[in-house]
Amino acid sequence: MVFDNADVLSPAELETYFPPPGKGGNIVITSRNAAMQCLTLPENSLEVTEMEENDAIELLLKASCLYPYSMELKAEASKIVKELSYLPLAIDQAGAYIASGATTIGKYLAKYFEHRKTLLSHSEFTGASKYNRNVYETWELSYKEIQQRAESDDSYKANAANSAMLLLQIFPFFHHEGITEEIFYYAALQKDQKTSDLELPLASSMLDQRLLLLNKVGMWDNLLFGEGIRMLLFFSLIKKAPSDGVYAMHPLVHAWGRDRMTLDERERCCLMAYVMLSCSLRWDESQPYKFHRVLVTHVRVNMEYSKLGSNQKGISYLDDAYAKFGDLLQKQGYTKEAEILRIKALDTRNRILGVEHPDTITAMASLASTNRDLGKYTEAEKLEIQVLNARNRFFGVEHPDTIRAMANLASTYRNLGKYTQAEKLEIQVLDARNRILGVKHPGTISAMGNLAQTYHYLGKYIEAEKLEIQVLDARNRILGTQSMPWQI
Repeated sequence: MVFDNADVLSPAELETYFPPPGKGGNIVITSRNAAMQCLTLPENSLEVTEMEENDAIELLLKASCLYPYSMELKAEASKIVKELSYLPLAIDQAGAYIASGATTIGKYLAKYFEHRKTLLSHSEFTGASKYNRNVYETWELSYKEIQQRAESDDSYKANAANSAMLLLQIFPFFHHEGITEEIFYYAALQKDQKTSDLELPLASSMLDQRLLLLNKVGMWDNLLFGEGIRMLLFFSLIKKAPSDGVYAMHPLVHAWGRDRMTLDERERCCLMAYVMLSCSLRWDESQPYKFHRVLVTHVRVNMEYSKLGSNQKGISYLDDAYAKFGDLLQKQGYTKEAEILRIKALDTRNRILGVEHPDTITAMASLASTNRDLGKYTEAEKLEIQVLNARNRFFGVEHPDTIRAMANLASTYRNLGKYTQAEKLEIQVLDARNRILGVKHPGTISAMGNLAQTYHYLGKYIEAEKLEIQVLDARNRILGTQSMPWQI
C-alpha cells in the first residue's frame, strides 16, 4: 500500500487508513511532513534532502533532452543546479523548460533571474516527472491549508495557523539560515521599553507584538511562536538546524515567500522584519557576541531586500534602528555600511533636533568613530573637535563622556601625526582618570599606554619608559604574566 504526498494529515489521522495488522505486506509513505517518521522505526525512515551535484547535473541534462553530455553542457548545468539549491523538483522543471525550446541551457539563468516567479510557478512547466505540480504550487498548496486552519472554529488550531502565517511574512526577509528564536526572545523583553519623547520616528513604536507576549513573571511566552514553528515544520516550509531554537528555509522556499507577495506586501513585511531585528538588539553590551554575529547577517540581508522596493532607497528612517544597526555593523567589521547609516542619523538629528542636542552630539561621535576606522582621520578630527567642545560646555571637563571625547580626539591626532596636540590631550585624560577611576583602573592603564606611545613618536623615550614600566607592572598584576596576546 502506498500513501503518496501525505502532506496534510497528521500521523494519527493517516494511521486510521492503515489495513489491520497482518503477516505480510508493506506500507510506503511519501510526505513532506517529518512527523510521519513516528509511524515506523528510525531505520525504516529516509529523509530525501538536496541532491548531490553530479546527480543534479545528470537530472537537469536528462530532463533537458541534451545529448551527449559534453563538458561545456555540464559546466552550464552546474551553474543552474547550484542556483536552484539542488532541489530535484526545481531542477526537473528547469529541464522541461529548456527542453521545450523556450531557451537554451546557456541562457536559462539570465531568464531565471529576471522571471523567477513565472518560471517556478507557471502551470506549463511542471517537469518531466509524473509529479504534476510546479515548484511554487507545491508550497502554495501548503500555505492554503494553513489559511484554512486559521479559519477553524478550534481556537488553538486557528491561533497556531495565524502564528505560522505571521512567521511566513517575517522569515523571508531574514537570511534563509540561522533564523534563531533569540531574535523574538529579546524583542519580547524590550517591547515595553519607554521610547523617547523626541519627534523622531522609532522602530520600537512600530513593533508587531502578536508573537511577543510576556508571561506573569515578565518573561517571553513562546507558546504561539512554538505552535507557528511546529506548523511550518509540519508542512516542511522550514527545517530545524542542529542547534536548539534555530531554523532554516530552503533558498527557493525563502524566495517563494517573497515572490508570492504584492509589492506593497513585500515592503510592509520587510519593514516588519526590520523592526523585529532592531527591537531584538539591546543598547548595552549584555547580549552574547555569538548572537550579534547571527543578527548582523539578518540585518544586512534585510537591508538589501528593502532596496528592492518601489523607491529603491530602502526602509524609511527610524532613529533607534539606524543608531543600533550602525553600532552593530561597525563592531562586526562592516564599516562602510555603518557609515551610510550614521551619516543619515547625524543629518536627521541635525535637522530635527538641532546641532546642540545631546543625541546629535552622540551621532556625531559615532560617525567620527566610523571615520577613524575607515582611515578618514581628517573628517574624524573635524567631528571630534565639535564633540569635545559640546561636551565640555554641557557636561564639564570631568564628565566621563568628555574625557572619552578627549581620548578619541587624541587618538585621531596621533593617526594624523599631530603628536604635540595628542600629547596635551592625553596628559589631561590620564590625570582625569587617575583622579576619578584610580591608578589601577583599566581605563587609566589604557590612557597611560596611549601617552607612552605618543612619547615614543615625539622621541621622549625616558618619559615613555617610565609609563611603560607602570603599564607592564599593572597588567602583570591584573592579567597575569600568561595573558592572551590581545591583552598584552
